[in-house]
Formats: sequence, structure tokens, C-alpha cells
Amino acid sequence: MCGILITHGASQSFHHGLLASLRRRGPDALGFWVGEGLHMAHTRLSIIGLEEASNQPIENEQHVLALNGEIYNFAVLKRRLQAEGVHFRTSSDTEVLLHAWTRWGAAVLPQLTGFWAFAIFDKTSQRLTLVRDQLGIKPLYYWRDGGRVCAASMLRTILEAAPVARDLDYQALSEYVRYQFTFGDRTFFQSIKKVLPGHMVEIDLRTGELEDHIYEDILNPVGELRPYSPELVEEIRALITRCCEESTVSDTSFTTLCSGGLDSSLITAITRPEVAYHCNYSDPDCNETFFARQVVADRPTRLLVVNAREEFDLIERLRELVEDFDELTIGSVILPLEDLLSQVKRRYKVVLTGTGGDELFAGYTRYQLALGECYQDSYRALYERMRVLRGVSQRFEMAHCKGNPALYRFYHGGAEAEFHRQFDLCRNQERGDLHAMLTFDRRFFLTGLLNIDDKLCGRHSIESRPSFLHQDLVRAVLRIEPGALLRDHELKYFLRRAAASHLPAAVLRRTDKMGFTTPVGTFVNQSAHFIREHIAASPFRDLYDFHRVHYTAENKFSREVFGLLILDLWLQRYAHPQTRAATA
Repeated sequence: MCGILITHGASQSFHHGLLASLRRRGPDALGFWVGEGLHMAHTRLSIIGLEEASNQPIENEQHVLALNGEIYNFAVLKRRLQAEGVHFRTSSDTEVLLHAWTRWGAAVLPQLTGFWAFAIFDKTSQRLTLVRDQLGIKPLYYWRDGGRVCAASMLRTILEAAPVARDLDYQALSEYVRYQFTFGDRTFFQSIKKVLPGHMVEIDLRTGELEDHIYEDILNPVGELRPYSPELVEEIRALITRCCEESTVSDTSFTTLCSGGLDSSLITAITRPEVAYHCNYSDPDCNETFFARQVVADRPTRLLVVNAREEFDLIERLRELVEDFDELTIGSVILPLEDLLSQVKRRYKVVLTGTGGDELFAGYTRYQLALGECYQDSYRALYERMRVLRGVSQRFEMAHCKGNPALYRFYHGGAEAEFHRQFDLCRNQERGDLHAMLTFDRRFFLTGLLNIDDKLCGRHSIESRPSFLHQDLVRAVLRIEPGALLRDHELKYFLRRAAASHLPAAVLRRTDKMGFTTPVGTFVNQSAHFIREHIAASPFRDLYDFHRVHYTAENKFSREVFGLLILDLWLQRYAHPQTRAATA
């Protein structure tokens, strides 16, 4: 977990103050590099290579590099480079990446395992290249106006370091209020883009020309898929074990988040940290502590249970979170995660998470619902609403709808059209509807979850590592027939069998998936009067349809008012009120 800031052609001076928003991401060291009109800065959270010489940016004769992330297999690459005569002065993975890029260029990227967002400058060609890992685990944003360029790990940093026009992108906002994520490279600002997962953006600093390349679409494997077999289960079980163990590479200690669900429990059981962290609420519908305790029973790991806060000022709490949660995505999980990470940071810099397990191994009930099946009472009402819709695409879209877009005057149906367009692009006629849904969630929904992990962990100076999103495991799982993942009406059928030798039956046979369930509706109702006053006084109030807004939640899990409130707080923090006039 680190922070990157790069500017070129900026009119304002480059100074330490521009890194204020990145210091939590990288509290251990600051580094600067200046040359050819380019300014590169890096805030470091020291994980691998703790010596001062490993601070960044780091350079050799040809390139300058600033990296946010970790290269798990750096030791293997280092040995190859040493055999070719490369000498190293540090023990860091960053120096390995630097020399690997100089030797092999972008061809090295599919050989890496781990996660990364980095910027590398070629001193000879005057080209700046921005690169992001294949799953989008680490963010990287950029703004370009002719020869002026600014790139950073946070939106907030670009807003503070560059003369960015803050015109809102109402297509992106429409997508967010319906689905709580956005498609493509959009952000809420028209002029700021994201480097897409598996892409590299090359900018010629002499001409200002920009090229966007895909170096690997890891989610679109080619070739025949493998059917279910006991031998394949054994193969994937061994691969999961290896990839989880490799995700622990660090010169500091690590911990895990153990929710009591299948994914984080399996990672905890395999890696056996000294301490695993768990968070709960007093509400029994939001409490999985029994299952988390089962995971560590008779094991060397100690479970540290964090009781999430239940009495607080929702407006002030979200206002504080928005300072670091500068790209809004999927939901109210930020509340218990904030409480959990505030305890983790007291002892650890590295935390392993189960993020990505549901997308890889078919863990969401919406897949069954979209296919016309319902096996859980809690989803019966949604199932009945879906039954009148024709086609998997329409039912899948309903399952993804997280709020009432009619609350927002800027909303337009382009968000729904884009959803269906992207879903169609995920289709492969030979692989069926489940494959299309899994591909869609891996490509779009997962990026929202990873954004939460990154921004909240960055806020607490912690590096989050989604152990299942190891490139070797992702490539292997994507070669399995989708019907082997969800089989005999059982979600995560394949993973349950692969995990059988690691987890107790109480966890393996669970069907009541929670996953950091938050009684957000209860919190909204506790603050309803104050939320009403806040929205009524907002400089962005004309973006909302007050005739449709009800300031109380229908039930303890209702998120509509929460979504409205956090969006308004985001607008008040980052947008200029005059930008609201451009509504669609």
C-alpha cells in the first residue's frame, strides 16, 4: 500500500503539501524524482525491502519507477535477472520490477504475480506509462489536458494537484446510483479517468499523445473448459494452498479477516496467522461469530472479535470516511470495515482478505435467481418480482439494482442500456448464461469491492491482499466449466469440495451467506431527522426529487437513504456547486 503522484507541465509548484492526501497510504517514507519537466512522488508503506535504499521513486540508467503494490514472485525474477548480469542494491520487489521492465518491457507483465499500479518513465523516449494489474486490485487515476498530465493513486490528490475542471459525469453518476459501481474508465468527473485493469496507458510527454493498450484480458480465457472431476478438485485445492501461502510474502507480519464465511475462513485456515480479526453486530442477523470461532478451534490462530459501533452520528461518520473514500462504490460495508481496520492497524500492516471468492467460485444467490431458481426464503420477494421479466439479462440487472434512481433528477436510462450492453459483451454462446454473469461480476462488480478494500485499508495504513486473486489461481479457475462451480443447486459447489480438508462442516455446509452484513437501515432511522435537515440544506439539493425521498429506511438492511446521504457528502466535499447545472 503506497501512494503515487505524478505531474507534468503543471503551473503550480511541486511540494510536500500535495502529498497530504497520500500520507496515510504511505506513512513510512517520502520520495521525489524530478527531471525533464516531470515530477514523480511516492509515499511508502514499507512491506518488502525495509531498508532506506528501497524508498521510491527508484531509477536505473533508462527508467524511473513508482510502484503501489507487491510482486509475489519477485525472488524468481530476481534470480533470472542476476543470471543475465543485473546487479541489485536493495532487497525490494520494486527494484526487480524496474530492471525487469528495462530488460523485457511490457512482456514481463503476464509473468508477474501479485498486484500493482505503477508509473514508469522512459528517460530516452520521454514516455510515461501507467500500468494496472489484471484484476484492478490497486487504483490509478489520471488527468490530461494537452501536454499537462497528472496521475495519482487517489482522485482527491489529482483534484488538489492539478487545475482540473470539476464538471460531473452524469452517466457515471447514473450508473452509481443504480448499481453502486461504474463501467469502463469513467469517474464522477468528466476529465479524470481510471487506468483499466489489465491496461497500460502510454503518454508521450513531448507531444501529449495518449495510447491505451490491453496487455492481458485475464477474464477472457481461450481454449476448452475443463469439466468437474475429483482430480481437478485436488489440483485446485493444491493451487489455492500455494497461492494463499504466496500472498503472505512480506518482511512484516500479517493477519487475516475471518468473517466466518467460506472464503476468508479458508484463507485463515491455510495461512494460520497468529491472530485473525472478526467483526460483528449485536443483531443476530448480522453476527457470524459462531462460525468464525469454529474456523480457529483447535488451531494456533487466535480470533480477535471486534464489536462494531452501533451508536453514532451517521452524517459525521460518513463525512469523515469520504475524506479517504474518494471514489464511491458498493455500500454500507464501509461501516464495520472501518471499525475492524481501526483495530488491525494497531499491530499489522498486511491483511489477507477473501475478496473475489464469490466472483471466482459463483457465490451469489443472484445467479440462481436470474436463472429462474430460488432456494432461500429471504430472496422469495425478489424472486417473485423477477418472474415477470423475460430473459436472464433483465433478471440479472434487477438483482444488481441497489437503489431507487428516481430519487435523482440527473438519472437517465443510459445506465441500464450500458448494463445490458456490457452484459452482452460478456456472453459466449458456447458457455451459457452463468458464464456471462460470472464474467460480468468479475469485470465490474468485483472492482467496486476492491475499491472499498483499497481505500479503507489505505485510510488506516494497511495493505489489503485478496489471496484468491493470485493470477495463477484466477487463470486456472476460469478454465473450469461454470456448471462445475454452481452444481446441484449449490453455490460454490466446487470450492466447498476443494476446502473440505481445511474447514469444519459447520462452515462448509452454510447456506445463510452474510458477508459483513450491516444493519444500515437501523442507522439511517436513528439519524433520519438530521439526514432530512442535511439534504434540505445541501447546495446540491436540486439534483434530488424531494417528492420521492423518504428519510427513513423500510427495513434494517435498506440502503436507499444511505446511498443518497453518502453521495451528497461526496458532492459537497469534491464537487463545486455550480457544476450541478449540467444535469442530464
